[in-house]
Amino acid sequence: MTVLEGGKISARQFMAVLIVLRTVPVTLVFSLISNVNHVQDVWIAVIIGAAITIPFVILVTKLSLRFPGKTIIEYSQILLGPVIGRLLSLIILWCFLCTSIDITRGLGEAYVIAIMPETPIFAFMIMLAIMSCYAARSGLEVICRLGEDVFYVLVFVLLLTYVLPYNAMRFENLRPILTWGVSNLVPPTVANLGYYSQFLIIGMLVPYLSKPEDSTKYAIYAVLISGALMALAAVALVAVFGPTANSWTLPLFSLSRMISLGEFFERIEAAVMAAWTLSTGIKLALLLWAVSLGIAQLFNLKAFEHLVYPLGAVIVSLSLSFFESMVELEDFLAKASAMASILVVGVTLLLLYAALGVRTVIYRRKGGSG
Repeated sequence: MTVLEGGKISARQFMAVLIVLRTVPVTLVFSLISNVNHVQDVWIAVIIGAAITIPFVILVTKLSLRFPGKTIIEYSQILLGPVIGRLLSLIILWCFLCTSIDITRGLGEAYVIAIMPETPIFAFMIMLAIMSCYAARSGLEVICRLGEDVFYVLVFVLLLTYVLPYNAMRFENLRPILTWGVSNLVPPTVANLGYYSQFLIIGMLVPYLSKPEDSTKYAIYAVLISGALMALAAVALVAVFGPTANSWTLPLFSLSRMISLGEFFERIEAAVMAAWTLSTGIKLALLLWAVSLGIAQLFNLKAFEHLVYPLGAVIVSLSLSFFESMVELEDFLAKASAMASILVVGVTLLLLYAALGVRTVIYRRKGGSG
C-alpha cells in the first residue's frame, strides 16, 4: 500500500497546532462577541463551550486509537462500508474546505479594513494561499514544526495584548452577570462549539503521532489552553470597551491600538498583524494538507502533493465569491456555519460509534459461536 504521509509529530506539536487552529478566529473577527447583544456573559459561554468540547475530543481520539495508523477517512469506510463511508468522508472534507475558505476571506478582509483599504483583497488572499500551499506540500511534519513556533509567538502576543491596556480596563463592565438569563449564553456557546468542531481534524492527525496514546491527554490540554486564551480575550475586550465591545469589526486589533506605555512602547498592532498572518497561514496549511491527503486516500491516489496548489486556487476563488463583506462573513460564522459544523460532527460521531458498536456485537457473537 502506498504511504501518502510519512511524517511523525510529537504530542506537543499536536497540541500546538490544535490551539492555533482554534485561536485564529480570536485574532481576526472574534464573532463570539461581535454577534451577541449583551457582551458581559461571553466569557462564561467560552468556558461552557470548552467544557462541552472535552468529551467530544475524547470520543474522536478514542475512536482513532481503535484503528491504528488510519485516518478518519480510512476507518469511516471500514466501519460504514465503501458507499456511506465515502459519502461521510466527502462531507468531512467539504467542511475542512469551507473552513479554509472562511479564514482566507477573513484574513483578506482584516488587512483591507485595518491597513490597506486601497489594495485589492485578492492580493492578500493569493499571498496567503501560496505560503500555505508551500507548507502543505512539505508535509505534516513541517507544518507542525512551524505550528509549534507560531504557537509560542501567538500566545506571547495575545497575553501582551490582554495585559498592557490595564489602564483602560474597567472590570465593572463585566457586571451584571446573567441579567438577561441563561438564554443569552446560547448564541456565543453555539458559535464557540462551531469553531471547536474543527477539532474533528484530530482524526487526521492521530495516526501520525509518534506516541498516539498521548493524543487524548494533549487534545484536552489544547481545549483548556485555547479556552483560557479566549476567555481572557473576552474579559479584556469587555473590560476596555464595555457594552460597545460587539460593535468593533476587528476587536483584538482595536484593543492593541490602545496600548501605549510612555513614548517608547506603542504600535503593538503590528505584532497582532503578524499573529494574524502566521497563525492563519499555519491553519490554512494544515487544512490544505488534510483535504489533499483525504482526497488521495478516498480515491486511492499515489500522492497528495499535486492536489495542494489546485485546491489553493479553488479556495481563493470561492473566498471571493462566497461573501460580500466582513459583516456577512461574521454573521455566517456565528450562525449558519456554526450550526452546520455542529450537526456534521454530531452525525459523524453518531454514525461511526453506532457502526463500531454493531461491529463489536457481531464480532463477539461470532467468537462465542465459534
